[in-house]
Amino acid sequence: MSIPIFKSRDADNVRVYAEASGTDSVRFTHTQGSETTRVYELSGDEAEAECARLRAADALAFGAYYSGAPQQLAHTGRPSRLPFRAAVIAASVTTAAALAVAMAPDAQAPAMEPIPAVVSASVITPSPTHMTPYRPEPRPTSHTSREGVRETLTPSPSASLATPSTRPTKKHPIPTAPADIRVTYYQNCSAAPQPCIDAGALTMYAGNILAGHNWKGYQWLSRVPVGRTVRVISGPLAGTYKVYGHLRINRQGGSIPEFPGSPALVLQTCEGSGTGFSLLHRV
Repeated sequence: MSIPIFKSRDADNVRVYAEASGTDSVRFTHTQGSETTRVYELSGDEAEAECARLRAADALAFGAYYSGAPQQLAHTGRPSRLPFRAAVIAASVTTAAALAVAMAPDAQAPAMEPIPAVVSASVITPSPTHMTPYRPEPRPTSHTSREGVRETLTPSPSASLATPSTRPTKKHPIPTAPADIRVTYYQNCSAAPQPCIDAGALTMYAGNILAGHNWKGYQWLSRVPVGRTVRVISGPLAGTYKVYGHLRINRQGGSIPEFPGSPALVLQTCEGSGTGFSLLHRV
């Protein structure tokens, strides 16, 4: 069974597989999609060097892909820490490789005589003939005593006592949508959208729905005003849309409801115990 040891992260989607083809040889197969573009065999040190080169290229591609500036949506949500963690991992791999090279012994270095062990004599400190106990100097105390009659505290005539308010607590409305909505990045997770949504990403599923958690910064998705223009910059949903209506259901999860007006794009988020949607037509 072949084991993939390298996968490029460019748009060409090129993969390299390595498998044993003999006692000391390895066959390398380059594939792009379902087509094979290149096949070659190497053995011995050449095979090991090729495997090391592919793994190093994969690590560099991984670090370059995740160390760039995160694309921000038109809201003030918390940025993901995944690019930072990926950059730390890539830097750790590079540092470990550099240390391995720096700490490798030099075969051409001249032999050195071992340094003889240094023997140090023990030092004995004589103990004093008598010990004087430590006696701290007494200091005046600042604590008050419980003796005598304690004064009764009376409020000042000018003092006012706080009374509880009878006004109900003000409800915090759902944050309003940005004036200029440009969706520059989202994940296509049609096969399993829930893990992507739980990770905090704006997620595409069911062909034309963009969903996000309300507590991850996407509270405004279900309340984009009617007539507002939404621009999706890239991906399968790229285009310009305009909001024509809204829908709210009293549940979270379950089957996708029937949307009135046959929307080309649906923006979804949670509202309390229910789910809200903004419905858009393509312009």
